[in-house]
Amino acid sequence: MTAVIRAERRHLAGIRAVEEACFSHPWSMASLEQEFENGRSALFVAVDGEAVVGWAGLTYVLDEGSVSDIAVLPAYRGQGLGRALTEALLGEARRLALACLLLEVRVSNAAAVSLYRSLGFAEVGRRPRFYEDPREDALLMRAAPA
Repeated sequence: MTAVIRAERRHLAGIRAVEEACFSHPWSMASLEQEFENGRSALFVAVDGEAVVGWAGLTYVLDEGSVSDIAVLPAYRGQGLGRALTEALLGEARRLALACLLLEVRVSNAAAVSLYRSLGFAEVGRRPRFYEDPREDALLMRAAPA
């Protein structure tokens, strides 16, 4: 049974494995470790037993948050974990009294765009050539978590 919980340092290797499985330019272990050191970040993992099968994170300054990543292993997609991870981030944003939460998503990722819209995110801009491998624009989306 899968669950979404707050990430701990013991989850680092699992988060890194998810990154490698999901992205052409995964976060480095050093970058992930820095997120745990950052006093202005919140990380969550989706776990199946002890195995990390997804993760999500946000960073914040003053009352504005930014989603650093949301990723789910391909074998676990379509089970609601992306939604559960995003809801965990929105819940944390509410707990922190953030006025907004921003994220970027590939314009071609229709499933993610649809998910984010269903959770209250709206398109507020576009970042040309934001992604590499393949080169693609990002939609900038914003939600008001309150």
